Amino acid sequence: MEQNSLYHRPDLYDLMAPPDPILEGFYVEIARERGGRVLDLACGSGRLTIPLARAGFQVVGGDLSPQMLERARSYARAQAVELDLVQLDMRDFDLGGRTFDTIVVAVNSILHLHSLHDFRGFFGSVGRHLSPQGRLVFDAFLPNIARLNADPNKRELIGTVVHDGLGAITVEETARYDPLTQIRHVDWYWSSKTEKDFWRVALPMRSIFPQEMPLLVSSGGLRLIERFGGFDRSALTAESMRQICVCGL
Repeated sequence: MEQNSLYHRPDLYDLMAPPDPILEGFYVEIARERGGRVLDLACGSGRLTIPLARAGFQVVGGDLSPQMLERARSYARAQAVELDLVQLDMRDFDLGGRTFDTIVVAVNSILHLHSLHDFRGFFGSVGRHLSPQGRLVFDAFLPNIARLNADPNKRELIGTVVHDGLGAITVEETARYDPLTQIRHVDWYWSSKTEKDFWRVALPMRSIFPQEMPLLVSSGGLRLIERFGGFDRSALTAESMRQICVCGL
């Protein structure tokens, strides 16, 4: 993940990633099927970590960004929730022999893995931290060919938000797809009423096609057990917007 990234500005990131009760409900429900120990990778500012902890799980949150982890600590204190937060790189981590009944990677965070080496390291690290009957659960956008072939010079409005200090902000994006690496190189442009493009941030995201997903999972020693097309556990179809994967040892 690039160091000069959106994840260095949790005040802006959180505006683009508001609470989602449907997503939270899915991950809480699926964690209840396994047991009490949960590892939330790429936990960010605690968007999912805090709801999991409030549901009664023993939760560890891990993230590469110290800024996001500090934001999570602040939110947890405000809500009187105890969290165990660890700075780590999900491509290669070791939590000292601890194992978990459920490991989650939510909101497309797995798409920050770009190379086969990244995926092998990630799935291998997860495998070392799963309990024997544990599950890895993650969601990722289903690649949309029309969007991948979009004009790379055309800006699209993706959101309008309100910042406590900066006021109303518009966020636009351009995107260029590299078919050799399968990486969609996205740039987000942030503008306030007083300053256009006051911040530009790159957000390169890997595209993972449905037929290659099981191969990537197996590259690190895991297996794909179930796959859904929505947080309601509906079937994966050509019309689905995401693929939600449940993996085990």
